[in-house]
Amino acid sequence: MTLEDIKKSRTLDELLSLDGIDEFPDTYGQKTHIERYKELRKKFENYPVEMGAMQAAFQDWKSTIFEVACIEDKKMREDKLLELYENDPIVFLNRHDASHTKKVMERALELMKCFSQIEFSKYEIYFLMCAIIVHDVGNLYGRMGHEKNISTILDTECTSIIPDSIERRTISRIAGVHGGKIHGNADTIAFLKREADVNKFKIKEQVLASILRFADELADDASRANYEALNSGILDNNTSKIYHIYSEKLHTVSLQKNKFTEDYEVFLAYQFDSNTAQILFDKGGQKTYLLDEIYARTIKMERERRYCIRYLRPYCSLERINVEIVIVKSTFDEMRIAYPLEEKGYPARPVSSIKDIREDIPNGEELITRLEGTTCHK
Repeated sequence: MTLEDIKKSRTLDELLSLDGIDEFPDTYGQKTHIERYKELRKKFENYPVEMGAMQAAFQDWKSTIFEVACIEDKKMREDKLLELYENDPIVFLNRHDASHTKKVMERALELMKCFSQIEFSKYEIYFLMCAIIVHDVGNLYGRMGHEKNISTILDTECTSIIPDSIERRTISRIAGVHGGKIHGNADTIAFLKREADVNKFKIKEQVLASILRFADELADDASRANYEALNSGILDNNTSKIYHIYSEKLHTVSLQKNKFTEDYEVFLAYQFDSNTAQILFDKGGQKTYLLDEIYARTIKMERERRYCIRYLRPYCSLERINVEIVIVKSTFDEMRIAYPLEEKGYPARPVSSIKDIREDIPNGEELITRLEGTTCHK
């Protein structure tokens, strides 16, 4: 499967179904690999990921209450119990359903179209698509370490769909390094092989995992917010609300070619009103403005870009993230904040704060002062 095939395809499903040589091994031949992928997709289409994560969070909260109830000091016990009761313990995940995996599929293909050279077998595309389908299913048992639950779910619930244990393990390996740590090491993709031998095929595990991981990072746009939950008010005062608001305000994610350097760049565009800018959202017991959340999340995305591109070179040159934030006061009155995220200069230390990018960029609190005391720039 050539780069030309990738660039012509509108979806990964179309790419997997291209006419020509059926590049799959003859294993458990009752079903084709395309049929297996479609069955896997259907299996997890309505998988109760969000409900499972919510239940796990509630059980953790309840266990903590029991522990605190055993504190002998009465004042300390009452203070801690009051704090626990006041904090909303429910983790209301943004979308981890079929709409999210569809968006990750779209982003993965967009990313692959930025490659300057590479060839994939259809077998590799099959592994990538199956890994995208299952990459978040481990949240069923709780958010922490969810990537480690993928293999358990595949081996207990999917043996009739994918009977080959080697294929299930390969899918788990590619999907399981989209975050977290392995043996305490955050460089999880390094635990994969550049080329793994699977049923007599060469599978570029590190490349496929990097595509999935960065495509997942790019899939946090407005399609991922739960608008029903936001509009009904059930997320008010909930620690998860900031994540839904963040997604809601990210209206554009695109990969664009720089006409001067010929490199590809990520473009992110956010827009929200000045009232939203002044809200302090709860985030894990701390308070944060949306603007500061955007700074933190874009810096995280830049860290992921630098990490994933290490494994995508020399196939892909994705060298920068350009961020544009528009804060609206009225129809024709707005403030614009723009900044690039890229590697430059001597790497003395990693980016840890928006002030490392540019000193004059306001943080959330400084923005409030500007909004209250000045007219926004048009």
